[in-house]
Amino acid sequence: MTDPVGRLRAATISNGAPSARNLLVTVFGDALLPHGTDIAVSVSSLAALLEPFGVSERLVRTSLTRLVNDGLLSTRAVGRRSFYGVATRSVPLFRQADARIYGSRRATWDRSWTIVVIDGTEATPSERARLRQRLTWAGLGGVAPNVMASPVVTAEEAALVVEQAGGFRNVLVSRSRLVEGAGTIDEEELARRCAPLDEVAAGYDEFVDRFGDIDRSTLDALEPSDAFKLRILLVATYRRLALVDPLLPESLLPEGWAGVRARALAAFVYGGCADAAERHLAATVERPDGSLVPDPTWLHGRFHVD
Repeated sequence: MTDPVGRLRAATISNGAPSARNLLVTVFGDALLPHGTDIAVSVSSLAALLEPFGVSERLVRTSLTRLVNDGLLSTRAVGRRSFYGVATRSVPLFRQADARIYGSRRATWDRSWTIVVIDGTEATPSERARLRQRLTWAGLGGVAPNVMASPVVTAEEAALVVEQAGGFRNVLVSRSRLVEGAGTIDEEELARRCAPLDEVAAGYDEFVDRFGDIDRSTLDALEPSDAFKLRILLVATYRRLALVDPLLPESLLPEGWAGVRARALAAFVYGGCADAAERHLAATVERPDGSLVPDPTWLHGRFHVD
């Protein structure tokens, strides 16, 4: 199928679209949270938003329960109905993801590296794995067992992730320049260990292949419901790449880095569908304290392209 709109309408969770969980996290992070950290919406609203992806209301309910159990979302009852929103303690996690997905890629590098060492005897294996996952989302990469590094994440940012994870007292966080010499690791090797750049580049190439034929005329002709589906599909797909991309300084990236093309494409498509998608969101969402008022002004600063 070569028609971009036809492909979009055919995309479901059983046919190449991200999972129901990923789609829900994207709806909350990209579409709902910018309207306020206290926003909560009904299950039926979320089911209506995800129905074009082939997600049933039953699967929405199951996925919401798991996200609540994981601490990402919270629920409140209004009469006999449940409304869901981002859990207060998880707002910083969503903000960190926002910065990695939409924020500027330009950073002045002082040639220093932030190093995080997790005590292998502290906490449980699952708690250490959860901390490593959060540090990965923040932009650090694993360079050795329980050792993570980044040239762009500051020591203060890494320490904040450890603090927010809770339950740790002996994590070492430091930032300094490498001392290179015989038998020591150099910048290129450390960068290589931070992330599998070949795999990340392949993901970006697939992203460009999937969305690259969407042009301005296609975007201008989209119905609001199709625009919303495209916006969520775009962000959910790009999000999975952005959260594993170490965002290395340009000097440490291969020439012609695929992430540059993918980001420019994401910015173009998002900018072309965001306003119409916002209208569909406002017409669909049900809140306990009234309807959602469309506010497209915040949309235009997203996907900053340096």
